[in-house]
Amino acid sequence: MLDNGINAIESMTDEELVKASATDRFACEALVLRYTKLIFIKAAMLSSSETDRDDLCQEGLMGLLKAIASYDSGRNARFSTFAEVCVVNQMRTFLTKAAKAPAVCENIDEVGEDVLSEETPESIYMNKVFFSELKQAVESELSETERQVFTMVIRGVSYRETAEKLGMSEKSVDNAMQRARRKIRAYLKD
Repeated sequence: MLDNGINAIESMTDEELVKASATDRFACEALVLRYTKLIFIKAAMLSSSETDRDDLCQEGLMGLLKAIASYDSGRNARFSTFAEVCVVNQMRTFLTKAAKAPAVCENIDEVGEDVLSEETPESIYMNKVFFSELKQAVESELSETERQVFTMVIRGVSYRETAEKLGMSEKSVDNAMQRARRKIRAYLKD
């Protein structure tokens, strides 16, 4: 039965997975697995050092999760295009805020859609293991507040709305998000 569910998810289009991800965590995970290679490639293109690359991968993942949460099929844009723009914008915003050198890649169209189809069974398995471990780390390393804030922010909820919904100040939301990022970044470096 599980095989049929996995096969069904794997045969769905990105747009169908985005829609299903609202109620099915496996749909969200399938999208993350599909776009992991894109995140790594964009991070490599935009980074100036190994540390930057790790940070950019984390930011790219956050950009992808925001894309999944905020994609609107009514805007006549494919999810792959929207996701790539969100990932790159998240990485560039990080670089700008960190006062790093300007991005190496000025044109997000340099890597075509065939990038996502070049995965091997080994890389798919390794990506599944990596993101499963990352999810477990996020769940175990973050405090309940950090986890709530992180989840809301990656879904596109503003700091102000997050603060209102959780009954905290915007500064507390920002502090919780910064702690969550540090913990995730430390996990990724290990």
